[in-house]
Amino acid sequence: MRPDNCISHVTTGTVFCLSGLFFIACLAGAPAAADESKPAEETEMFPVPQGTIDELFTFINSVKSTPPPQRTQEAVVAHLREQVKAVVAACDRIMESKPDEQQELKALMERLSGYSVLSQVDESATKHLDALFKQYEKDERPAVIQLIGGLQLQNQVGDFFKISDAAQAKFIDDLFIFIDTHGLDQRTVSIASSLGQNLENSATPQLGAVVYERLAEALMKIDNPAIEPQVLRMQAIARRLRLPGKFMEVVGTTAEGEKFDWVSYRGKVVLVDFWASWCGPCRAEIPNMKAQLEKYGDKGFAIVGINLDNTINEYQNYVDREELTWTNLMSPDESERGWNSPLAVHYGISGIPTAILVDREGKVVSMTARGGELNRLLAELLEDVESGDSDN
Repeated sequence: MRPDNCISHVTTGTVFCLSGLFFIACLAGAPAAADESKPAEETEMFPVPQGTIDELFTFINSVKSTPPPQRTQEAVVAHLREQVKAVVAACDRIMESKPDEQQELKALMERLSGYSVLSQVDESATKHLDALFKQYEKDERPAVIQLIGGLQLQNQVGDFFKISDAAQAKFIDDLFIFIDTHGLDQRTVSIASSLGQNLENSATPQLGAVVYERLAEALMKIDNPAIEPQVLRMQAIARRLRLPGKFMEVVGTTAEGEKFDWVSYRGKVVLVDFWASWCGPCRAEIPNMKAQLEKYGDKGFAIVGINLDNTINEYQNYVDREELTWTNLMSPDESERGWNSPLAVHYGISGIPTAILVDREGKVVSMTARGGELNRLLAELLEDVESGDSDN
């Protein structure tokens, strides 16, 4: 979501908790290259202990969860190098201890994950990663195929927005062919849901709809009722992302308790605004919306608000204070207020204001009709319309 939106606490990335990866939050804000001018530390930051295989895995988890002593770029990258070095050394010791298949695969995952994260800031790690891929490329064990393939997809997704449209579509196909063949796991769910989120606000949101629809379809194959809310939410987001160029369904009850008549707005250019009085960015949009309504109201511009306040009093106090004149939808059912507003749920709204502009035919022409963009679109659609000619 854009940083100037009020964000819902609900996110699509919470279907599963991604595990087995390094603690990379420390890289946030750090440049992508390290300063190579200083020598490496002489002492071992994480000396690998002697011990059983289980004790070595415990050591690995401890290393991964240890934050860097400082937040500078140099310190963060140096710390990450030491983490990966220690984890790889511990994995070597595990392999020397004749692990069973499950332990071997777990060690492989730790090694691959370490090099994968480090490769973001150190090119030498990419060589180690490629060598591991090559070592296991002919391994026919399903768990190995899934692990290696999933991590390769994870590494490729970082370049998704640098490749052509055709290559993007192919990557999505490859991702879901892999999922269809090998099933979902924590890694592939994370890849798909993160990709969908990034595509929501991209120049190709329709691809985001494809990702959400296909991920929802894959999740429905899992016999787990707890996943159903996430599946429904993904389907709702896809529904919203497919709105441009299509008719938008707006149904419900007005804040005054009357049935909303969407048909009566046909022939007008309508701004459908998801908002709440507690949302600062929403309030900041109000003056321009009022100005545009005054300028173009007689030419066929109208506003319909979808209010996400939690109580009718919060809504009404703000409407009265700001003298808002347009119709707002708000469910009489208190359980359908806030983010549970039926239309917000129907379209998977997780950030407000969400401003959708609908043309005279009822088709969506913009999903980001705010500020200057709203003004530009209204001038384009209504500037040459004479006052009073818009009514049917």
